[in-house]
Order: sequence, then C-alpha cells, then structure tokens
Amino acid sequence: MSGQQEPSSAVRAALDTLDLAARGSRAYGREDLARRLTEARHLLTEPDITVYVVGEFKQGKSSLINALLTAKVCPVDDDIATAVPTVVRYAGESGALVTYEPADPAAEPWTERITLEQLTSYASEAGNPHNIRKLRSLTASIKRQLLAGGLVLVDTPGVGGLGSLHNAVTVSSLPRAHAVLFLSDASQELTAAELRFLATVRELCPTVLFVLTKTDLYPQWRRILELNTRHLAERGIHIEQLPVSSELRLTAARSADQDLNVESGFPRLVERLQTVVADAERYAVYSAGAHVASAAGQLGAALRTRRTTLTHPERSAGLVTELDRVNSRVDALRSRSARWQQLLADGFADISSDTDYDLRTRSRAVLHEGEQAIDEGDPAKNWPEFEKWLRQRLANETLENYAKFVRDARELAGRIAEHFELAEAQAVLPPEVRAPVGVTDRIAIDSSFTTARARGATGMAAFQKAYSGFLMFSMLTKIATLAIPTPFGLAAGLLLGRTGFLDERRRQLEKRRTLAKNAVRRFVDEFNLQVGKDSRDAMRQVQRELRDAYAARVDELQRSTAEALAAASQAVRDDKAEADELQRLEKDLAALDLLSKRAEELTSRSAPALTAVSR
Repeated sequence: MSGQQEPSSAVRAALDTLDLAARGSRAYGREDLARRLTEARHLLTEPDITVYVVGEFKQGKSSLINALLTAKVCPVDDDIATAVPTVVRYAGESGALVTYEPADPAAEPWTERITLEQLTSYASEAGNPHNIRKLRSLTASIKRQLLAGGLVLVDTPGVGGLGSLHNAVTVSSLPRAHAVLFLSDASQELTAAELRFLATVRELCPTVLFVLTKTDLYPQWRRILELNTRHLAERGIHIEQLPVSSELRLTAARSADQDLNVESGFPRLVERLQTVVADAERYAVYSAGAHVASAAGQLGAALRTRRTTLTHPERSAGLVTELDRVNSRVDALRSRSARWQQLLADGFADISSDTDYDLRTRSRAVLHEGEQAIDEGDPAKNWPEFEKWLRQRLANETLENYAKFVRDARELAGRIAEHFELAEAQAVLPPEVRAPVGVTDRIAIDSSFTTARARGATGMAAFQKAYSGFLMFSMLTKIATLAIPTPFGLAAGLLLGRTGFLDERRRQLEKRRTLAKNAVRRFVDEFNLQVGKDSRDAMRQVQRELRDAYAARVDELQRSTAEALAAASQAVRDDKAEADELQRLEKDLAALDLLSKRAEELTSRSAPALTAVSR
C-alpha cells in the first residue's frame, strides 16, 4: 500500500485469502475467477490508489477529470473524444508517456515521451481515429494536490454497449480499482444498457460512486436524479449519487468564486476521493474480501448442486431430465443457426434498402427545394448563400438518415435476441456508428456559370432588334408613300430594341438557372454516391459484429449447460464413486465456508464509511 515499507497484518491476511481462493478456483477449472482474484492482488501490492472513470460515450468523463484537476489534461470533443485509456497521476513536472502495441505480439511494448499539450493528438478520436497509432495506453503527469497522495485517475473510452471492445477492456481492469466513478449525464434517465453495465461494475469493484454530469445544461436534472434512484432501487443497487457540473467548476476556478464552486458539486466529489485516498488500505482489504466472497459463492453453488445429486439420488433423475430439456433447447438454438443468420442477413438487407431509399428521398426533397429556390432568384447573385444552405441541409439529412439506420439496427438486434430466447441482460446491442457529415464539404460543386453574365450578348440583341425595327418602319412608310416623320421610326426601333433587351435578359437568366440546376443535380448525385458507400460499409461492419457476438453468446450458453449436464449425468452413472466424491465435496464445501468466513471478516473489519454508503 501507499507509504508502507512492509504490509500490515490486514493486508497479509487479505493476500493469503486471495491466493487461497485463486488456487481453489483453478482447481475447479474456473480460470476466469482466478484471473479476477489475481488482478485484485494489485490493490494490496501496488502503491497507486486507482479510480476508474467509466460510462457510455459522451457522458463527460474527460471533462470531469479536467474539472477535478482544473487543467486541460484529457481531450474533450463534440464527437467521441477518448480513443484509448488515459492514466493521470502526480508528478513534479507536467508531461506524458505513450505506450504502443508492439508489431510482434511476443515483443515488449515500447514507449515515447511527449508533452502534455501533444496528448490530445494521441488520446482523442479526432487525433487518433480508430486508434490508428496502435496505442495501448497513455499516462499523463501533472502537479496537483489532489493527486499528491497517490491518487491515479483513469479516463476510459466510452463502453459503447455490452458487446464492444472498449467495454471488454474496461471491465477486465476493474478488479484493480480502489473505486469507480460511473458517469451518466442529466439529459436522460439511465438506460437498460447502463444499468446492466453498472451491475457488472459493482460486481468487479465494490466501491462505486454515481456521478450525474452536465447539470448546468439540463434544468430538469433533479427529476432525472429521482428517476435514476428509482431504477437503481428496482435493481437492488444502492449507491451514492453526486450531481456535478464540470463547466461551473472550471468557471469557478478561473474566477476564484467559491460559491460557484460549491454550486458545481465538485467539493463533495473531491471529499469522497480524498476519503478513498485516506482509507486506501481499508478499501483495498474490503475489495479483496468482496472478490473472495463472490468467487466462493459461485464455486459453492456448483458444489452444492453436485452434493444434492449425490445425497438425494431420487432427485438425480429429475435433475438430469431438466438439464436434458435445457440442453435440447440450446441444441435447437444451434441447429437454427442458419435461420438466425438468415434473419440477420435479411434484416440488414431490408435496413440497407430502407436506408438507401430514405437517403435518396431526403436528397430528392433537398434537390426539389433547391430547384425551387433557383427558379425564384438569380443564381449569379445569391450562389454563395445558396451553396452554404445546400451543404448544411444535406449534412443534416445525413445525420437523420444514420439515426434511422441505428434505430433499425437496434430493433433488429432485439428481434434476434427474442429469436434466441435470450434474457435481456444477454442481448447484444449494435456498436455506435458515426454519420459522415463532413462529406458535403469535400464534394466540389461547379459554379462557373455565376461569372458569365453575357452583357455583350444582351446589348447586341437589343441593337439588332432596334435596327431591324427602324429599317422595317422606314421601308413601310416609303412603300405606302406616307409622309411620316423619321423620329417616329426611331421611336419604333427603340421600342423593339427594349423588347429584345428584356427577352435576352430573360433568356440568359433561364440559362443560368438551368446550369445551376444541373450543377446541383450533379452535386446531389455525388453526395448520394459517397454517403451511400459509407452507409453500406458501416452496415457490413455492424452486421459482422452482431453475428460474431451472438455466435459467441450461444457457444458460451451451450458450454455452460453441457458441463452442468455432464456433471449431473456422471453423478447418476458413477454410483460406486458417490461415497468418496460426497466426502470430498463435503471437505471442499467446508473449506469454502471457511474461506467465506475469512472474506466476511475482511469486509466487516475494513468496510470504510464511503463503501457503507455505496452499498
């Protein structure tokens, strides 16, 4: 632990208990539990006091860390900001260390030192889209009193749904955390996906604080707080909620306004973090006990089921019958794999068709409005304003089109989950996709017609009309031997010249309108081509991820059921070994009970005040 040369007796007891539980987990083939318990050892052996900041995309995680430290450390963007985990720790001088994934999986990762100002170009999605730099993590160092006691903050990428890679990376690291800040903004109440993820977080890190962000943007945040409390209570999750505003905190820091700082809600959050630092050992020991209790409970449930089949032979046949039924159900799901994959393929074919039709309908409506606007004015005079309007309208329609695509994909994922008869917590949501709104800025539009006004042609047409009219009037008067003065002939010529001038102006205006419409049609065609290509690529990616996720979920379900069925069947067949096995099970259960008692002692003696509130 931080500041200790030798571990205390409580830490040694917790380490021994973790090691014992890990060995028991491996003995029963539960390597997943063993890995989790091994990860929890870092809480007791490493000096850092780690707090993870987690949540869905765009919930204000990076802004929260910046506001806590009153410094711009983590990148903040209107789009997805954090691309890789960013660790923020104390140092006398500011700087950052970048860790890269090696090209050879067997090689060690390599590092590079950069300045804190360069961090955004590495850590953000804008500077490092889809992590093209192949970064593993970033460590930012800054001199702040809040971090001086060993507190380390970890800014994680948005989890992006239960099946995303970011979610897997974040969850696998949580057993190392002393505490977790779970963030959700005040724009809406907690979603079902957030509640499921929060339950997972509570299982892997007992100390969780719920931070409701962006209260300055949403006046109804108190109502959202009440709804969240109700949702959490229905799930049996009782944790402290802290409403905050990062913007008010930064404004208060710049103006040294203490009242505004209190209004931001950050003093209460800082106090909770300081409590975590002050009681770091108690938090670590408590978490170790909670992890051991969880592992012992899972192992004990399987062993007690096995003991039941041995001590109550009359129940064995019924248990096997039930497990046969479950296994038949899983086998039926696998046998219908072609059907659900066909459902997925047909569903995305429909989504592709509907999305393409929606995009073309929207672009056709924009084209119609644009042509109407061209018919009502002169393109040579208002073209820059018209072009800006056209690009913005198409960008907005792109957003709406992609929103429809995401909604349809989520609905399809739900139908597939129903097809599998999977529980809600096992459903897989499609990954987040971004609309290519910037494509309209990259497409060029022909506006050369705006500089060709053809004034000379208009003047020549007027002169020809006037001259022809004058000659015609003069010749008629001579033929008819009428004594009509010459000025009357000139007047007739001027009248015809004016008519020719106006006719030519109208002809030139119609020509410009026609050229403008053709340019707009070509622009819209190119827009449909590029956005349609991006949309189809995004659909294929989402389809592949959903397919792989559901295939893995069914394999996992079948393996668990098959193992349970095999265990029960073995108990029925091996009558001769029942007595010896029962004796071994009793010893193992006694050992697990002892392990559970040791875990209970760890948690009861070391439970810090904040954890008691959270639970």
